[in-house]
Amino acid sequence: MSGSASGVKVDNAVIEKFHEFKIKKQIGYLVLGFSNDISKIVILKEGANTAPQNAPSAEKNKKWAEMLEELPENDVRYAVIDIFYETSEGSRAEIFFISWAPDTATIKRKMLCASSKDALKNALQGIRNHLQATCKSDLDLAAIISEKTKSK
Repeated sequence: MSGSASGVKVDNAVIEKFHEFKIKKQIGYLVLGFSNDISKIVILKEGANTAPQNAPSAEKNKKWAEMLEELPENDVRYAVIDIFYETSEGSRAEIFFISWAPDTATIKRKMLCASSKDALKNALQGIRNHLQATCKSDLDLAAIISEKTKSK
């Protein structure tokens, strides 16, 4: 288990499942949060990747709405998900790391989320895209894809 500035550890199961997410592509997303005793970051939800590999990007991204439903209005979470989009060179997929800290979460939980984020990102090797969100409108998939394709 790797640790953070907050003293919270990243559970080994998170690292193993993230590796499986990257390699096997059968997991659509992971929603992560804190254990009941706040000693470690654990997997709270694992979403299946149900779209076929050759499906269009829009179909592959249907899991985005399901993942959003797992982000509570009053508590913090982290999520890892593949986003698919089209460029002039063809289809692309990139892993996104999401820090979810809604305004309605307690200050203590938001501080815990912020102080544990870097340790989690360091434990999950290979993520280049980070989204920090305080409300669901921050996670508008069309806007995220538009911004991503603009930077290409």
